[in-house]
Amino acid sequence: MAAIGGWLVKEMTKNFVLAGLVLGLTLVAQHATARLSYEAHSLKDGSKFIMVSGRFEADDDLSIFRNEVLSSHAFSISFFSGGGNVYKAMEFGRLIRSLGLQTVAARDSECASACSLSFLGGVTRYAEPGAIGVHKSSFSDTSGMNIEDAVAAVQQQTADVISYMNEMGVDPSLLQLALKYDSNDIRYLSSSEMTQFRVTTVSFQEVHESEVKSSSDKAQAPVADGRITSKTLSKKPPLLQVPVPKNGIVQDDSGSALLKAGRDIRSKTIAAFANGSELQIIKSTGDWYRVLIGKKAGYMPQTSVWVREFEEKQLGRRYIEITTEKSLEPAMVFAKQSFIPMAVHLTAQGSYAVTIVGTYEGDVNSLVFQPLINTKSIPPTAFVTYGNNYVREICCRASIMTAE
Repeated sequence: MAAIGGWLVKEMTKNFVLAGLVLGLTLVAQHATARLSYEAHSLKDGSKFIMVSGRFEADDDLSIFRNEVLSSHAFSISFFSGGGNVYKAMEFGRLIRSLGLQTVAARDSECASACSLSFLGGVTRYAEPGAIGVHKSSFSDTSGMNIEDAVAAVQQQTADVISYMNEMGVDPSLLQLALKYDSNDIRYLSSSEMTQFRVTTVSFQEVHESEVKSSSDKAQAPVADGRITSKTLSKKPPLLQVPVPKNGIVQDDSGSALLKAGRDIRSKTIAAFANGSELQIIKSTGDWYRVLIGKKAGYMPQTSVWVREFEEKQLGRRYIEITTEKSLEPAMVFAKQSFIPMAVHLTAQGSYAVTIVGTYEGDVNSLVFQPLINTKSIPPTAFVTYGNNYVREICCRASIMTAE
């Protein structure tokens, strides 16, 4: 099975059924109007998931959800929602995808209407038959518009939903099915339909067959099947996992980087490559990459290589790094206590770099860095870096701002 192992789905769906029953007693009469809320739950093995309940509203602050994921170390999301604002649901789905989370939907805790769009954000997705409901949007936001503007708004939203589905790897034909059902009706998807439209990445049939095989062959170790061996995946939350680096670009403060014969700066230099040179990463060893550039193979410091697989896409821009911590908690405490907005980045080495929020280009040293040093706003040990070893920002605010 893909990233959700059979053991997890079995235990998780059991817990989701219970959660759905409990939540249903208190929320079923009001979930149509209740705002989003998040509640962390634990499985028997100690792994965490978050139940997302309520309606999506345009002014929902999704940083609350992000912080809940970070503090609980959850790696799976389930829903108890009748829908809400389409654009906020898609924003929520994109946040789920950026955090590397998986989504699971149980029939007893439905995910309908706009909620189905958030469900699609899962890197891996599993749903029981009848758990996902779709219909056409009500387009209530078009009230008060003239006919031409209302039609344009409807067309734009439809185009945005199609684009989102493509982005999430879902067959946009799902929208055609949804449009057949009015906003006061719900069409719940069967298992075969969810597979057909790529709503799920793990089918109900796969899980059923996996459970049958597991119960009839308990003494055997997991078979060497790419779908089943995922049971042995690390329990570290996806947010804190480092993707395997495969491709990169030379990016060094000096303007070029040296390709070395060994993992030592004193080893023989094979060649020098200017910034912008494309390379293939063969493996990662300590603070070095073994790389292939053209026909030349050798070692290059990780600090000199911008990695395509990492989520920090600030090629050519610099960060001001304040400190590095070995564990997440002290890095978060440091960032949150600073009077200057700080961000925490997971690094390729598994440590946590604390930087000033935002990135810079141009003469960052004289225009920004030195004035901060001179006024003692940042410690003298701070430095300017390309942040090549930054995997993703995980706290304490999204780095959507830049500075020139």
